[in-house]
Amino acid sequence: MSGLKGIAAAQKALVALGVVPGATTMPLDGLTLTLVPRDPSLQSKEIPVEALFLKLTSMRDKLRILEQRVNAADGLGTAERAALQAQITATYASFAGFAAFFSDEAVPRPPVVVADG
Repeated sequence: MSGLKGIAAAQKALVALGVVPGATTMPLDGLTLTLVPRDPSLQSKEIPVEALFLKLTSMRDKLRILEQRVNAADGLGTAERAALQAQITATYASFAGFAAFFSDEAVPRPPVVVADG
């Protein structure tokens, strides 16, 4: 999966997780995320947004497989299963933290000029 199809699939997965609101229509083609360290002696790193979305999609898929394995495991007691489910749920909640980066409010927009008259 690559190009715009990969971006569309990743966006769909993030919407399904609740990470990105469904109404968001931010164009992602060619966008990069720049990570700038606090320490000025360290180098910045640019990550294509498409690559980030594909990694998030992969993480979600692996987390779902883990959840299925926990649910199907015979050797787990009720307390152990509940503890693992709580950790999986907390991990899903961590994905929601990405929503702020991709919400409509986070996307810079040019000011709207309304002409009088």
